[in-house]
Order: sequence, then C-alpha cells, then structure tokens
Amino acid sequence: MPLSLVDRVTSLKPSATVEMTERVRAARASGRRILALSSGDPSIDTDPRIIDAAERAMRGGATHYGPAAGLPALREAIAQREQARSGTAYDPADIIVTPGGKFALLTALMATVEAGDEVLVPEPGWVSYGPCVRLCGGTPVPLALLDRLDLETLERAVTPRTKAVIINSPVNPTGRVLSAEEISGLVDLAVRHDIWIIFDQVYCDLLHDGRFPSPQALPGGRERTFVVDSFSKTFGMTGWRLGALMMPAGLSKAVLKFMQHSVYCVPDFIQLAGITALSLYDEVVPQYRATFRRRLETAVAGLSKIEGITTSMPSATFYLFPSIAADDVAVAKRWLDEIDVSSLPGSFFGAPGKGHLRLSLTCPDADLEEALERIARVGLAA
Repeated sequence: MPLSLVDRVTSLKPSATVEMTERVRAARASGRRILALSSGDPSIDTDPRIIDAAERAMRGGATHYGPAAGLPALREAIAQREQARSGTAYDPADIIVTPGGKFALLTALMATVEAGDEVLVPEPGWVSYGPCVRLCGGTPVPLALLDRLDLETLERAVTPRTKAVIINSPVNPTGRVLSAEEISGLVDLAVRHDIWIIFDQVYCDLLHDGRFPSPQALPGGRERTFVVDSFSKTFGMTGWRLGALMMPAGLSKAVLKFMQHSVYCVPDFIQLAGITALSLYDEVVPQYRATFRRRLETAVAGLSKIEGITTSMPSATFYLFPSIAADDVAVAKRWLDEIDVSSLPGSFFGAPGKGHLRLSLTCPDADLEEALERIARVGLAA
C-alpha cells in the first residue's frame, strides 16, 4: 500500500487569495495587462528609511540567529504602540515577534487548541482562519455574521468542546469595525463560557472613521485575549513577513516553545527595520490612510452608478464588499476573462459572502480609474 499524506493537509482547500494572486501573476507573464482589484498587498512602497535600516543592520552583522521571542527593543516599541492605540499596557515579555500576522494567528491556535476542540469562526472572514484551526487539530465552526456580531448566534454555537473564538476587526473582507457594544458582549460571553479570544487587529491602523474598540482593553478581556498584529498592511511591508502576538501575562514562556521548534526567530535585520517603521508611524501612516480613503470614495462613487451593484464606504481598510445582483463567482470570472480586471467572489470568504465581491483598492490610482471604466462598460450582465 503506497504511503499517503495526512488528512489535515490533503483536505485543506488552497488559499483563494493566494491562488488568485498566482493567476494574475501568470496572466501578466503571458502579456495580459491585468488591473488587480484582488490582492491584499497594498500599493505602498516600503519607506526608504525602513529599507536603509535593514541594510545598515545587515552590513553591521545582524545576520545571525536572534532571540526567539524577538529583539527586546522591538517588543518594547510594539508595547508602546499598543498602549497608545488601545490603552492596554503590555509587558514586552508578553509579546512574541512572528514572521507575519498569519504565523501569529497559527501560534495562538497552537497554544490553545487541541485535537477535537471547536473554534468559532464568523463569516465572511479571512480564508486562512478555518485552515489554521484544522492544522492544529481543531474543528472550525463557521457562523453567518455578515453585518453584525450577533451574540445570540455566538451563544447558540458554544458547546462543551468550544475552546476559542476568532474575531477580526476591522473585518477582511468587509472593512467593518466591530462596535464597543459588540466587543463588550464578546468579552462577557468569553468570560461566562471560559473560552479564549483570538483577536486579529491587522487592519486597525487603517481606520477611517470612529473608534477602534478592542477586547484586550476591557476588564476580563486582557487575560483571555491573544492579539494578532502585523506590519504588513500598516507600512507596506507584506514581503518582510513581520508580525506580533500579544498575549495574557505569564504565557509567553510556554508559547515561545512553538517558535523555538518551528521558525526559531525572525531575522534581526527585519526586526531592526520594524523599529524604524514604528518610529515613522505618525509621519507616514496618516498619508497611507488618506490614500486608501480617497480610493474608496472614488470606487464607491463609480460603482454606485452601475446597475445591480450596491456599495457604501467602509469604516476601515482598503476593501469594498459590494452586493451584486448576480452570481459572484460568474461575475469575477467574466471580469477577469473579458476585461482583465481581477476581483474575488464574496463566497470565497464563506457562504454569507455569496452575492458580493471583494474589491481590494491596492492598485495605483490610474489603474483603479481604468478598472472602474472597464467595469462600467460591461456591468454585471453576461
């Protein structure tokens, strides 16, 4: 009998977002001029000062193994940034630097989920949540929560096997920010049922309107919340693979063992570049936010004129999640095949996303204008 791979790998669906990125890359290599409204990679060139910091560090010898938890100076800078953002005071010892936000998520799940455990995963949501739960031996329990965090729906889904709930705010793919009432109710539910909260706040620095409530800032929330964060979207550092996991006090020593036995550490020169990035926050991030907001306003105005498309400004991110009066998979395929505009069907983010498209406004302004013209020309009809 031939050897076979394990089910936790073979049964996973490929990442829809990564696969679309590869399709766009292949189409461009064949000579097609694809206008990409599908990638979550923001069109921000990493600030030259961040690149210079990495180069200086490499030339200065920061090319060896570093501490598995991350450089103390970077963890201190992350702690300071989080206190300014949410008011939550973290000891740098409770922060681990990770290779990107996705690995921070996986680390949190590896630390909290065992075989047979259930993890509540609201949908539509990021395509990697469920697969990461399964890689840890757990069972993702999808919940249809398109427009609000319905606490009654969450409550009904809790069973004796429920170990954690993954919450993303601002939400990918909708750009919605969970309200203070939703976050407070989430913490109350987690306390009553004694479950972990894994809070993905990767997009929180791209907030356009209102406040950003977070569970770690609430009484009872800090001690049961793992906070996933990243430099990728905030600073245009997606390829640098730099993220962080902030966790309840006293847990990092045990959680760190997963880092030690997997990736070991993030390269020191990347971490030193991260320190420079954080030092530039007040200068560069407001500019990036303004760019994304302008693109969102442009896209909302253009798409709202097209029959069958309904959309509005999100509170955060660079995503639009318009409702369309057509099959989302068919429309996305047609736009790519006929007008060379890539998008992602909303159903790729879970069944509640059916009848929507995720449009990522990460392309240059001129490309966005042209993409909107092409979409207006063909509309939704086959």
